[in-house]
Amino acid sequence: MKNYLFVLFILASLSFSCQTPPGQSTATGDPRFQTTAPSLLFFKNMRSAYYETQEQPQTRIELYRLRRFSSSSPQRPMLIPVIANNWLADEAYLFIQPNAFEKGFAEPLAVFWEDDGTPGSRTLHNMDINQQYEFTLELYERLAKGYALQTLCADSTLAPIFDQQEDRLNFMAVVKDYLRLTE
Repeated sequence: MKNYLFVLFILASLSFSCQTPPGQSTATGDPRFQTTAPSLLFFKNMRSAYYETQEQPQTRIELYRLRRFSSSSPQRPMLIPVIANNWLADEAYLFIQPNAFEKGFAEPLAVFWEDDGTPGSRTLHNMDINQQYEFTLELYERLAKGYALQTLCADSTLAPIFDQQEDRLNFMAVVKDYLRLTE
């Protein structure tokens, strides 16, 4: 009987000691950013080989950039999607990183297209995770529909982005990997 009570005491103390303290949360709680063990395992085992990995200092967030974007030329603008895996919070985020385009990008970052003769645009005013997520998915949808996209340069001219099929496919592959990672 004493052994039975001792085991119950140990199990109860372990259960209480493993809980997160009240008022302390590590995740945003947004289901758009949640990862699962199977999706993370698939990404790490099957897809991460195509990416350059870097750990963000002091945050333990892993940044994944598709290797094919490493050789992007500064003569043409490129918006590079980056997957940020916050494994401590079981979340992943999707960011846009402009390349080192020689003309520079306008502030705020703006992308333009034509939708059946009607012009459209999307501007990234601030760099929080929600706006970056929405901006990147908007570009993904436009690229999937085959729209020609342009970005506003620092000198107020427009320059085509994703005008090469390979760039379009690479961008779309990263977004698909992210969507698969967050299910």
